[in-house]
Amino acid sequence: MHRLLPLLFVLLLVACNTDDQVDDQPTLVVEGWIDNDGFPTVLLTTTVPITKKPHKINELGDHILRWARVAVNDGEQEVVLTGKLDRRYFPPYVYTSGRMRGVVGRTYRLTVDYGDFHAEAETSIPPAPTLDSLRLRPLVDNDTLFQLRAYFHDDLSEPRFYKFFTSMGTDSRMFLSSYMQTLSNEVFDPNAEQDIAVYKGRLVTRRDGYVPYFEAFDTVMVKFVAMDRQSFLMWNQLEHNMTLGGFPMTSAKENPHFNVRGGIGYWCGYGATFYPVIVRDSLP
Repeated sequence: MHRLLPLLFVLLLVACNTDDQVDDQPTLVVEGWIDNDGFPTVLLTTTVPITKKPHKINELGDHILRWARVAVNDGEQEVVLTGKLDRRYFPPYVYTSGRMRGVVGRTYRLTVDYGDFHAEAETSIPPAPTLDSLRLRPLVDNDTLFQLRAYFHDDLSEPRFYKFFTSMGTDSRMFLSSYMQTLSNEVFDPNAEQDIAVYKGRLVTRRDGYVPYFEAFDTVMVKFVAMDRQSFLMWNQLEHNMTLGGFPMTSAKENPHFNVRGGIGYWCGYGATFYPVIVRDSLP
């Protein structure tokens, strides 16, 4: 799964008016992506209104949308995705299909219909990037935490946009955004190999403290993706908001550049390459 910021917990920043009053009408939230050679994946929820009374976790399941019609058209065929319970995701309900795989260069149009909700979005898949290497470095004065760094060369003849995601363990599909690692090659040094820190993904629903480094014996899957400019602008703004406060959607007045019409959220195509990393207790 290619999740990073669970938009189930969007608290209607987009619905605030100039008097900072909140519209309590629900808004459709779409989280979707398709990788090269991967299946389309979509999660649907509605926004959770801001209230003085805290929301309980078991109440948030009421905002998951089941039985929606979700379709993807690649210009040659339209495939209707099937919704199913899958606890490897969060929220644990996903729309997908094995009848379509992502192809580099194609454009994918998503449509979502549920009751009075109707949403549309388009994305394309750029070529998948590759890394020269991934290297682990022990932190100074700490023999149990390690920093992961990625090295690669890039063709700067045209703008390209990249992002890192990480997943912990071997069975999880919960790919989380590598903290503050949404990249544009427009700021790369043309005379140097790129040296990028890959931090552990941050799950904003956890409040037990965030440590961006990896521990000895961790098993990590690194997902390195290329994406279009619209996807870059969205992720870049999400990370900016998240850095300024606790929740990504309520910590700043500037809304992310969502590409979903008729709702909020994203539908992103990724050229993706995966790299497994096992953190040893000692490094050669």
